[in-house]
Amino acid sequence: MSNVQERGGTYYYTAAGSNTLLQLTPDPTTLYHVSVSHQGGSVGYLQIYNNGTSDAGAGTPTFTVAVQAGTGAAGTPDFEATRDITYGPYGRVMDAGLSVLFAAGATGTVAHGVNAIVDITYRGTMS
Repeated sequence: MSNVQERGGTYYYTAAGSNTLLQLTPDPTTLYHVSVSHQGGSVGYLQIYNNGTSDAGAGTPTFTVAVQAGTGAAGTPDFEATRDITYGPYGRVMDAGLSVLFAAGATGTVAHGVNAIVDITYRGTMS
């Protein structure tokens, strides 16, 4: 018998020097909210994968969230760039699990040069 339980949390994700997906859950889940921020000097991309693996060869992301550069006119990081997405009352179904990667591009696994803070809220079925 399966139980529906609230799962989620704040994940501090270190992207510098890493191109490995962060597995949040290997179980089917519904994604409700994503918030990501970083203080880098270039655009970063939070890649969201509909899979329950941390394998960097997971293929093309299901979708990608672009986060602007946190820089002022001189190119020096001076504010935290933040991006929030809410999927409403029904959420977005991720039937194969949920993994994320903060990268330098919208696709591919080239790690961004800074750390990112990722906050994700989801509800999954646990067996």
